[in-house]
Formats: sequence, C-alpha cells, structure tokens
Amino acid sequence: MVKRIMTFVLIYFCFNAFGNNKLLLNSIEKRTAEYSKIAKNIWEYAEVGYKEEKSSKELINLLEKNGFKSVNYNSIIPLLIGLNLFGVASAAAAISIKEWLDDSKKEGTVRFYGCPAEEGGSGKVYMVREGLFDDVDVALHWHPSGSNAANASSSLSNKTGKFRFYGKSAHAASAPDQGRSALDGLEAMNHMVNMMREHVEEESRIHYVITKGGDAPNVVPNFTEGYFYVRHPDPEQVREMWERVVLAAQGAAMGTETTVEYEVTGGVYNILPNETLQEIIHDKLETVGGVYYDEDEKKYAEEISLTLKKRVSLSSSEEVMTYKVINSTKGVGSTDVGDVTWAVPTAGFRTATYVPGTPGHSWQAASCTGTTIGFKGMINAAKTLALSTKHLLENPSDIEKAKIEFEDKRGKDYIYQALVGDREPALNYRN
Repeated sequence: MVKRIMTFVLIYFCFNAFGNNKLLLNSIEKRTAEYSKIAKNIWEYAEVGYKEEKSSKELINLLEKNGFKSVNYNSIIPLLIGLNLFGVASAAAAISIKEWLDDSKKEGTVRFYGCPAEEGGSGKVYMVREGLFDDVDVALHWHPSGSNAANASSSLSNKTGKFRFYGKSAHAASAPDQGRSALDGLEAMNHMVNMMREHVEEESRIHYVITKGGDAPNVVPNFTEGYFYVRHPDPEQVREMWERVVLAAQGAAMGTETTVEYEVTGGVYNILPNETLQEIIHDKLETVGGVYYDEDEKKYAEEISLTLKKRVSLSSSEEVMTYKVINSTKGVGSTDVGDVTWAVPTAGFRTATYVPGTPGHSWQAASCTGTTIGFKGMINAAKTLALSTKHLLENPSDIEKAKIEFEDKRGKDYIYQALVGDREPALNYRN
C-alpha cells in the first residue's frame, strides 16, 4: 500500500522503502552550515504572513538544487518573527529522505508544500479546505520552543477578525454635536465584550487591540478599528462566542449612531491529538536528544536568562521531557495545524530553539532563532522528522493504528466546516 506522510512546512512523500538511520542523519549533519545560513537569511528578511516572497525563494532554491521540481512558485512558508526555522528543518528532512530513497534504490515521490501565514493568517486552513490533505495518510509537524517534548496535547480553537466603525468628523470643541464618534462605537463594543467574559465558559479566551483609534484628540474620529481574537477548546463554542461579539458590535454602533462592518481574518480548529503517532515521535526525539551549548552559547544564554521573569536551568535544553498525555488546554495557544489534525492523523513535537524559559512571541525568542542555539534546535527537528517518517514507512501497521484512533476520536459523521467560512485568504491581515 502506498503511504503518504507530511511534515510542516509540508513535505509530502509516497513510497515504501527500508534502510538504516545513519544515511538520514548524516545527510542533515553534513549540511548544517548551509541550512543555518539559509535560516539566518530568512530571519533577517523578517517577512510577515502572506508576504514571505524572499523567504519562499530561499527554500525553493534549496529544494531545486537538491533535485526537487518546483510546481508552484507562489508556495510560501510560515513566518512570524522568530519562526524562520520551520521551513529549513522540514526542507532538510525532505532532502534526507530523498537521498535515502536514492541510496536504497526504492521508487517514491517527495513533495514539499510551503504553508503561508502560520499564525493569524490561517494558511493551512485554506489548504485543508481545498483538499490538499485528502490523499495523505499521516501528517507530522514541529514548532520552535524553549524545551524538547512530544506530548499528546490539544490547543484552543480560535476565530479572529477586524471590526471597523464609521462615524462623522467634527471639531471636538466648537462643534461636538455635529460629530458621531467611531471611537465611541469601538469603546462601547469593547465594554460589552468585556462584560461578556462573565458569561462564557471558563476555558474561553477573548483578546483585542485597537489598531486605529483616531488621528487627533480635537477631532471626532470618523473611523476606528479593533482586532479581536476569540478562543475555546471547542470550535462550536468559538462560533457561538463570535456571534455574540458581532452582536456587541452591532449594539455599540446603534447606541452611538455609528455604523460597523467586520471582516473575519482567520479561524482555526483545536488540535486533535493522535497518541499512536505521538509516542513514535517521542521515541525518535529521544534518539536525537536535546540541544547542547558551547561556551559562547552558554554566555549568550546566561545573558538572555537574566532578562526573563521566570528563569529555568539552562541545562534543561539538553533534556527531552517525559512523554505525557495532556488533557488540559489552559495556557495554550492556537495553530492552523489544528485544521490539519481533523483532516488526517497528525502529530508534532517541539525542540529547544530558545533559551530555556523564554516565552514565545518575545524579543528573546526572536533573538535566539537567529543564533546557533536556534539552528541547533532546527537541526534536531529535521532529524526527528526524518527518523519518524522512516519508522512509519517501515511499520505500516502503525499508520493503520493511527488511522483507527483518528476515526474513533473524530467520529464517522464528522463534516469539516472551516471557521473562516468561504472567504479567500486574508492577504493583508498584518496591515
């Protein structure tokens, strides 16, 4: 039976081949300097979601140089500041698998997909919606972190959007009665949403920022914009909460004699964990091991650690955390990998690309991923992806076991409905 496995940034391959692990690991290790240089280039580009043109070309050139045929030059990689390592690790894994295939004289196809706008833009959601995973057996992914772990855990479903209020400008001192403040509308909406927090389930999360609040205090604002996130472990609860936020916006507009419109910019499902696959990945992550710092890296790590609110032993980067099945979703974020997990059996892991204790989405994380500390974690991720893939292809019974678990958890009557609806990708969501 032909087997197809993906990793993120996506690698897609179908074959049935056997061999030892040495070739895979050597293929990655001998190119460490090259892979690190590409990761540093992407880090310096610092391109945001759906704008990753230079970054995508780096990976396209790397893959084409190693015998891959480019199908779509619009393929792009996920890149939030600090997440330059995703694509390079997955490309390295794909290249090593190709070399393994060539060496073993087995037939097969390796296909690499770029995934845009990983956080906020819901790039993989549109890929799921368009059926790119329909013929895939297993999906594997990884994420930068301050530790090494492959736990079976979930995440929060999330729906995001921008609410835009329109009013009437007037001089705030000499003719306030002639104005209708769009800022009043947005602030009234924010107040109602904050009151809503008392009447939602405990695991709910609501966040917002005002992206446009007006131009000058002495001018009644005629335009304002707020950017909202709604989260919950259950995507159906997210749908219901979102509708309540919409009602708050409409009520605020009515009460302030303004008008409002909104745009859904993103929406992702929670992760559906697959313990069968997670146990396999954990075993391979333990085989690869953690990240060890040289003297210069230790000095840098100690300086970073001094800036952290919660300091963690630097030696924890060398450890792989004990495998756990984590049922709680408190304190976790959201990812468009979630939609993939409802389309195909999926599993993932994280490696120590940050100094231990570093929070994600921080300047410390961004700094680490442009150093050899980040590159070492990236190389470990590539090795773990490659070894996990090889295991699954040599043990098709594990793939079948993962599928049985997947169908049991998802349910036979499940029908996918993207939280973004039928809209096209929000290409300017970072603007």
